Amino acid sequence: AGKIDAMSRYHLNGVQFYDWQYRHHQPVAEDLSFWKDWSGRTISGDAVRAYLDAAHEKNMACMAYNMIYAANQTYRTDGSGVSPQWRLVRANGQDFTCDMDAKLGPVGVLQYFNPLNADWQKYIFAQEKKVFEAFAFDGWHGDTIGENGPMRTADGEPLGYDENGEPIELVKNCYTQFLNAAKAAIAPRYLAFNPVGAQGIENVNVSDVDVLYTEFWPWDRDADGLAYDSYYSLHKAIVNACAQSGGKSLIVAAYVNYRNPKSRFNPAAVRMMDCVVFASGGARIELGNGDNMLSDEYFPADTKKRMKGELPGDVQRLYDFLVAYENLLRDGQRCVERRVELAGVPVSTDGKSDAVWTFARADERNEIYHFINLTGTDNGWRDEKQLKKEPSPVQNVKTRIYTNHAVTAVWLASPDGKSIAPQELPFVSGQDGEAAHIEFTQPSLAYWNMVFLR
Repeated sequence: AGKIDAMSRYHLNGVQFYDWQYRHHQPVAEDLSFWKDWSGRTISGDAVRAYLDAAHEKNMACMAYNMIYAANQTYRTDGSGVSPQWRLVRANGQDFTCDMDAKLGPVGVLQYFNPLNADWQKYIFAQEKKVFEAFAFDGWHGDTIGENGPMRTADGEPLGYDENGEPIELVKNCYTQFLNAAKAAIAPRYLAFNPVGAQGIENVNVSDVDVLYTEFWPWDRDADGLAYDSYYSLHKAIVNACAQSGGKSLIVAAYVNYRNPKSRFNPAAVRMMDCVVFASGGARIELGNGDNMLSDEYFPADTKKRMKGELPGDVQRLYDFLVAYENLLRDGQRCVERRVELAGVPVSTDGKSDAVWTFARADERNEIYHFINLTGTDNGWRDEKQLKKEPSPVQNVKTRIYTNHAVTAVWLASPDGKSIAPQELPFVSGQDGEAAHIEFTQPSLAYWNMVFLR
């Protein structure tokens, strides 16, 4: 209950239960009191139920983690009914498997199956339904290990066919069909899904999932070839996901200070990452199990690195800001192009290092401008060496925005200081030829200012 209370202070309303299950292909154990997971850890059924109850008291949705297409290799002998005929085979004829810990034997090796195989779908959907019968989970958090190149069925056939009748050979091109079938099978429960590396994210965005979620890695690239190693690349993914999905907000898993041996996070990396994601209209998965923070993809390792000093308060304020201004951050706004000038301060529209990054959105009532301060620091989000510097503060910066919006008031809000309350700024209107503009002064800019015009 104490851990859930700590999580509720950040307004978390969705929780992923990671590695809670017995086996990937048999998530529910025969004995619901205690069971051993694949790695040999003892799981308490009462502990799982207690977490579910405590989270539900705080109105949190609880998602049961499980791969969408994996079985521990014990499936060959455990009588589960999983058939090797359903498996995926690489183009070179090798089985598609993953060594989690082969020293443990078959239980430590995952075998992957064709998401479009009708028998596999029938099997895994039935297993997920058993989860909901046994525990009060609110949905399924489906996972993958990313795109691994062309695949075939065990019989050497295509994985399936797309809407145009073309053969499918990449797993990422199975996602829309699989997810639509999964949602139909588990409804009314929620469905979340992780296309690792954002590979195939465009297929997830147009599917029936309730929650968009992606784990980003800096070596993967988007459809335009842009590496996911910069703040701008994540911003672009969040904006595209919103547009393609009809307004859903992308949850970003991206681990700052990745596996750095230091015992505490670099506040500059944590704060800047949250600022960029929240300003872009997304959300984060980084907090849980109390007030722990993730630094790598193995969630039980969340105690290796901690938030220290003023960082927990700074992060709480960022989450306060995300919730307080949700109607300006992620409530149907559209991207708009506007010219923005800052007197004496370099400006970029694509998140360049050592400049203030600006972008704008609009809805029926407001134009919303985001100012992300990257002056004196860099635009890479990963910060493995924990060398990222805090941005250089900007004081009393004269701001000019070119817009035809009928401005009656200029408001500024920021999570940087002790108060997130908006403050009204005086402004003047002007004209450059046919271009209308307004001018005002931002008193200070540390990490992120949001200015909205009404």
